[in-house]
Amino acid sequence: MTVTREAIAIPDSTEPTISLLRELRRGRARRQAASAAYWIYVVVLLVAFYGGAQIASTFHTVAHPPLPGAQASRILPAVPAGLAALALLMLVVLLRDALWRGPVTLPQVTVDWLLDTPVDRGRLLRPRFRMSAAAAVAAGAAVGIVPAAALVALGLGGHSAGHVVRLTGIAVASTALLFAFGTGTAGLIERYPAGQRWLHRATPVAAVAIAALAGLAAWAAFGRPPGALIGVALWSGPWGWAAQGMTALAGGTAPLWPLATAMLGAAAAVAVAGAHRAAAGVPGIALRIRARTIGAMSAAVLSMDTRGISLAYSGAAASRRAWFRLRPPRRRELVLLWRDLLALARAPSRLAGAAALALLSVGLISVAVRGGQVARVPVACGLVLGYLAAAWLCEGARLDAEDTRRSENLPFRFESLAWWHAAVPCLVLLAVAGVPVTAAAVAAGDPRFLALLAVTAAVLVAGALVNVFRARVPPDLFDGVETPLGNTAAIKVVLWLAWGPVLAVAPMTALLPGAIGPDHPGALARAVVIGAALAAGLGVYAARRARQLWSS
Repeated sequence: MTVTREAIAIPDSTEPTISLLRELRRGRARRQAASAAYWIYVVVLLVAFYGGAQIASTFHTVAHPPLPGAQASRILPAVPAGLAALALLMLVVLLRDALWRGPVTLPQVTVDWLLDTPVDRGRLLRPRFRMSAAAAVAAGAAVGIVPAAALVALGLGGHSAGHVVRLTGIAVASTALLFAFGTGTAGLIERYPAGQRWLHRATPVAAVAIAALAGLAAWAAFGRPPGALIGVALWSGPWGWAAQGMTALAGGTAPLWPLATAMLGAAAAVAVAGAHRAAAGVPGIALRIRARTIGAMSAAVLSMDTRGISLAYSGAAASRRAWFRLRPPRRRELVLLWRDLLALARAPSRLAGAAALALLSVGLISVAVRGGQVARVPVACGLVLGYLAAAWLCEGARLDAEDTRRSENLPFRFESLAWWHAAVPCLVLLAVAGVPVTAAAVAAGDPRFLALLAVTAAVLVAGALVNVFRARVPPDLFDGVETPLGNTAAIKVVLWLAWGPVLAVAPMTALLPGAIGPDHPGALARAVVIGAALAAGLGVYAARRARQLWSS
């Protein structure tokens, strides 16, 4: 008996399915349109009511542009490289959007019910890309107003209303084209998995390029770099092309800016057309991952779960290999330190970002000392960056706080984990920030600053652990008290989310200016003693919150 296999023809159900969806969504589309119209009305009313004076001032500024100020001669040379750095940063953000969200996305219901049916993928996915591209162009046009307004406010918008309008138009068009180029390229990256691997490799290179362009802008503001470097920045890629029109109309040197803008438009058109054509071939696994990620992130945002947002984003990204391998320790007391080091090794971007934030923190605090006085604002900003660096290094503590069963077999009580988890972040912060602080201490011949660094690092890490071992959202969090200034629920929410940094950053902001100032040598010893006591108190508080988390 011979068995023959014949191909089974599967009918194309695209047209009936699309027609049915349109019929089912007709009422929902009307409700969405009515809701959107209502929110547009509310936004316009609020802007007109609360921003009427600012709108009138803006129209007056457009009609009568201000003259160049005293800083205009210093700012104008920095405009080309500065705008190129900002454009490259926005482009990197748009491209990395392809790693977790889009631009081609589908709702979870569509993924579950339609993706595996005999429906034409092009009819299903290309409208989604067109919507994302249109939204990106609109967002780019809105973003383009910001640099134009900044240039006009600095007196670089010309001497007439027509010149201001022209500058704003070029800024809006260039930024919109840059966003279109980024969205099209992101669509190609989403379509081809190899593009995602290349994007992972190119991100550190782009970060170095952004830093180089920012450094060139600072050099141009305070010195005279070679003109060839500015030319390279303006012609280095689409980010430089987007900056040329604004540079020329602000009074800078960019004689071929129409050509650069045309090149940017051509690149955007090619990228959008290629991504629109390739949208039909986006892999189903990529669409499923993105739908699941968007759902998890939306739920985390609604519940104010910042950790859930981070987990949803990292879950959509490709897995990374550890930078280094560590053999399991022979002594059980070292198991927790070994796990914390492995958590950092498997997140190299987290480790590099924390190191960069720590160095920026030291830099901001160092520039706060001028003429024997210490400015508190740079100190506070530096401490905030240091807190973020410490929080990024507490990955192992977050894993234990999320799942208390993970540490059941450890030879420690759960409340003592807060102390053990502080070791690795403190050591990393001291190793990174200790290099410039040690150099400054050797140059000044005063090693006491090393003690101040150690105390500050301990306080910031302890504050981060207070936030890590935070209980779930309490049910009465949104119950506030009505006051003449409004309801206090918003203040409760902010304090609940930022209680750790408030307890760590605010006291150190009061202690550090006097400690690093040259006029009060006794204040440094006082800051070290009070800071050590504060670190110990925050550690006890974090351990108590960990015990409460375990019992709940």
